[in-house]
Amino acid sequence: MVQTTHRQSFILVRRCLICLAFAMWCFLDTWIEYAEGNIAYFVQFDPVRAVVIPIICLVAVLTAADLLVWQLIHKYHLSGNPVVSVLFLTACLIPFGIAAVAALRVLPFNGIGLVRNRVFWPVVFLIAMIPLGFILRRPRIAARAVGAVFLYSWPILLIVLVNAGWNSLRYGAAAYADGPPAVSPAVPPSPIRVVWVIFDEASQTIAFGNRPADLRLPHLDRLRDGSFYATSARPPADSTKYSMPSLILGQTVTEVMPDGARELRVRVGPQNQWQTLSAMHNVFDDARDAGFSTAVAGWYLPYGRTLNRSLTKSYWNAGWQSPGIEESFHPQPLISAMWRRVCLQFSAIPLVGHLPGVDPGQYERRQKREQFSWLRDRALELASDPAIGVALIHLPIPHPPGIYNRSGLRNSADYLDNLALADRTLGELRQGMEQSGLWERTAVLVSADHGWRSHLWRGDAEWTPEEEAASHQDTSGVPFLLKLPGQANGLVYSKPFSTIVTRELIGSILSGKLGDPEGIGSLIEARSR
Repeated sequence: MVQTTHRQSFILVRRCLICLAFAMWCFLDTWIEYAEGNIAYFVQFDPVRAVVIPIICLVAVLTAADLLVWQLIHKYHLSGNPVVSVLFLTACLIPFGIAAVAALRVLPFNGIGLVRNRVFWPVVFLIAMIPLGFILRRPRIAARAVGAVFLYSWPILLIVLVNAGWNSLRYGAAAYADGPPAVSPAVPPSPIRVVWVIFDEASQTIAFGNRPADLRLPHLDRLRDGSFYATSARPPADSTKYSMPSLILGQTVTEVMPDGARELRVRVGPQNQWQTLSAMHNVFDDARDAGFSTAVAGWYLPYGRTLNRSLTKSYWNAGWQSPGIEESFHPQPLISAMWRRVCLQFSAIPLVGHLPGVDPGQYERRQKREQFSWLRDRALELASDPAIGVALIHLPIPHPPGIYNRSGLRNSADYLDNLALADRTLGELRQGMEQSGLWERTAVLVSADHGWRSHLWRGDAEWTPEEEAASHQDTSGVPFLLKLPGQANGLVYSKPFSTIVTRELIGSILSGKLGDPEGIGSLIEARSR
């Protein structure tokens, strides 16, 4: 009797472990992302509340449901039915699909590029024929084998979960809050001010150099005709996390390393030592030393956490995170957060996006529209505020995915549509400054952190024929338009240079040393020597 009780207890524990492992595997991409660490800096909210708690609740619900189904199967003596085994194996496609997504994260090579290769899925299907044939012939043996995989995955699963728990809990909710802003200068606002607009991933070639015939950018063209217009500007790097710190510091950042939720450690130029971005003197500190107030409305980098001591005002939101740790734009109630997590996990399963009515990119596009709309309103506020001396406006357009349809006649949106949205936004910023009486005394600099990285987006499910046609040229250069206060006539500058000179240009404008367009080229050439 005692031996029977022990055996029943062992069987129950074994079932619980298998069911719990099944549920944990359904969110393996989340656990691996957190276990890898270094994500705290790029998220906006405390991951415990935003992601982990909803997932833990889902794991509990899924484990309980699995155990209930298992008990019913044994109660009605259905465990020997091959249909039950096939249904179990079919359900296992979900955790194994999520595990495949997680595996792409830890591969030592470009897993996404491998998946996008046109021969990848045919090869996978051919290889899958072998286990599929075995499953159809011996479904009960296959089901036991898969159950054993879940059971004996616990040693590795525990290591992953411990690391994930440590990385998600170590900083605490307070670390994700913005720091206190800098005190506004006591002196009256200067008549000179700078509005610095960064359109993320805008390409000089697409915007001006070799623009598609049906792409109209009237506001960019109007600004170009009355500005210092550089045709050969190059960004400091080809990614935001290098370029934006470089532009803000006026020094080329060669390496970056997130340090918790608040700090970004950087190496600049040939130097070997690491420095914290928050402690380094930057373009905003230059402005504040000269008596100007400073502000940012931007995305991707946590400006309000890292640069708060240099900013009178800061508005920011995070970029779209990797599968498994996506945040919502606003904190959500638990039930809503759990349902959103279910939808995100389902859309992340390989090939699900090819099913009718399923669009894996819909959640990112929807959130990006909300983020952009919010940031645009904050940008209009800063650009039209006479008390702000230097305002950086870093917007997530034309960076993919597409969130704007310039014609209104298509069902899709792409990079060129987003560029048209950037043009429209520039027009709104200009209109706001004109209505506030600030346009004539404002220096407006429009550029980008990096060009269009078509090699990253080609092959994506949302890549369009229009993008393919426009992408077969060098799109790595960035636009560079600088209108000085009171400037009316344009000046074209064709010599190549790095936009790393931006900090020095802004400082010269604020100090009154740079008052005519010809001086911009001279300063650039002096810096380039």
